[in-house]
Amino acid sequence: MRWAALLLVASCGTSTQSTEQGITEAVKRERLTLIRDSAAEMGVYNAALLAGIAKSETELAHCFSEAGFACPGPASPSCGGDPIIAGGADGPCSAMQGGLGMFQFDAGTHAETVALYGESILTIEGNTAQAVAFVVDKIELDVNGVNDWRAATAWMNTVPFVAGDPLTEEWAKLIACRYNGCCSTSTTCTTRARGYRDNAITLYNEMGADFWRTADRCAALPDDGIIDQRSACYTAGGEPRYWRREGGGYAETREWTNTTAAAAPSNFAIWKIVVPSADTYHLDIYLSGGAATAATYEVTHAGTTDTITIDQTTVDGFVPLGDFAFSGDGEEYVLLGDNTGTSDQKLVFDALRVVSPDDAAGGCGCRSSNAPASALGMSLVVLVLRRRRRQTDPR
Repeated sequence: MRWAALLLVASCGTSTQSTEQGITEAVKRERLTLIRDSAAEMGVYNAALLAGIAKSETELAHCFSEAGFACPGPASPSCGGDPIIAGGADGPCSAMQGGLGMFQFDAGTHAETVALYGESILTIEGNTAQAVAFVVDKIELDVNGVNDWRAATAWMNTVPFVAGDPLTEEWAKLIACRYNGCCSTSTTCTTRARGYRDNAITLYNEMGADFWRTADRCAALPDDGIIDQRSACYTAGGEPRYWRREGGGYAETREWTNTTAAAAPSNFAIWKIVVPSADTYHLDIYLSGGAATAATYEVTHAGTTDTITIDQTTVDGFVPLGDFAFSGDGEEYVLLGDNTGTSDQKLVFDALRVVSPDDAAGGCGCRSSNAPASALGMSLVVLVLRRRRRQTDPR
């Protein structure tokens, strides 16, 4: 992966350069909101760190019309169909070789960058998601004791916005090294590291702690007990390019990725379950359109983990995972990873339904009412292994 730092140089011809510069305060807030929320979907709750990168690279400009020092890139949905910002330090604009978007992704020419990362790289949300994946990968490589996605995001979430704090300085040096290739203790590298640090601190303070706070975004179960994908209590980890979204499934939307035979997952999802009180709750998962024969759901609850394996090809609708005792400590969840033991099967991720004891006793009809009896019979030939959860490397 090659990243190009966007330099403030007039390398583009005047006939193609933008003449408007900067973004309004309203656009700035909207852009920071998208960065914050896109990062939170992937388990990063310290998104001002990412915003600091975008500010360092392009002053938060994402569109060509917002920066007079840049080149025009491909059309971007986030720019109303107008060109995305492209770096101007890799030669004339006609060469079409600059990095794209706020985070300046660069895999060669503009076309090669889009081919590698997909069309979503042209959007603010997609650009941010790819930045999260890049940073997570480098944290795993560089930070002692961090060797998987969840550990990397947890480390990132503890970085304070305090100049001089050892963790903050470690973050700044890591980004200067991995983002710009500036890994020495030279004045140039020190200045770049401080730029990333100071821009993050500035944006954090400008918007305020309440604006950036997303760690508690899943504070309770939804009223209907249903946790759909990309909602507040759902986290999607792993390489963004491997997540596909399509129609169908619960509320006519679902996600999927291909399975792997690896020991640890590359992509995974977590449905966080915050129950109102300690009790036994019933869990259903919505399944349709899947081709994975051994989808393995890990239900972490009350200090233990149950593993339930379901053949996604045999079911359609809400399928029971089972009844589980929950402590209500806020740290309970269901996890599904792509490492099913078989490669290249379509693994579907969709809504999880949590049925409270009162609803179950009251005959609300919540339990698997949409799943055919024959499908349920097959799906309940499952493997349930009660074991203490072992942290694995989802990369």
